[in-house]
Amino acid sequence: MGQQRLKRQSAGGLSIDTNVRCLRVYPTEDTKRVVSDVQTVGIKLSKEQSIHLARVLLAVTQEWDEIDITAYRFEKRQEDGTYRLTITSQVEIRGDADPQANFR
Repeated sequence: MGQQRLKRQSAGGLSIDTNVRCLRVYPTEDTKRVVSDVQTVGIKLSKEQSIHLARVLLAVTQEWDEIDITAYRFEKRQEDGTYRLTITSQVEIRGDADPQANFR
């Protein structure tokens, strides 16, 4: 009798948290090597961070052809010791289009 009715929501109404964090960025900030000598870079992720990054990548690849992932290895967050990752792309902006439209 007292069944609760649920409101429908379209997938277009979803938003994604693009504030991705990681446990570590390699090479570490205290490396003695010069940038030209570094042949690889890496990031260390927890399980939750891996899932979050995967969701962000899946969402943005629906609209973007190329993706840039930037790790800020000198910006360690004090409260939890994690590092920031940004997921960006160069996309063509048409007219007065809303730049956040890709994340809705």
